[in-house]
Amino acid sequence: MIASLAVTPVALLLGVGSAGAGHGNYRLAMILFPYTLLSTSFFDSITPPFIILAIIQFPLYGLALGYANEKGRLVSMSMVLCVVHGIVLAAMFLVANDNFS
Repeated sequence: MIASLAVTPVALLLGVGSAGAGHGNYRLAMILFPYTLLSTSFFDSITPPFIILAIIQFPLYGLALGYANEKGRLVSMSMVLCVVHGIVLAAMFLVANDNFS
């Protein structure tokens, strides 16, 4: 959990920085925050609830991994998170909004 809290601000800075105030590309943000960027296909912008999701995404991952670790299922939870993240990432790239591609 602590590691995910440390990763969150770095990931957010990298994601926002890759966008370059709208003049860069969103590739890094897409990879790090696919749930939030997938939402742009439906709402044509990044809405406040999905900004909040981006902020809490890595702490939620950390919470899930910490719980799984206590139950002796760290490896399986890690794989589940990677697969789900990858599926959402693939879906996001398939339906990427022109504004965020």
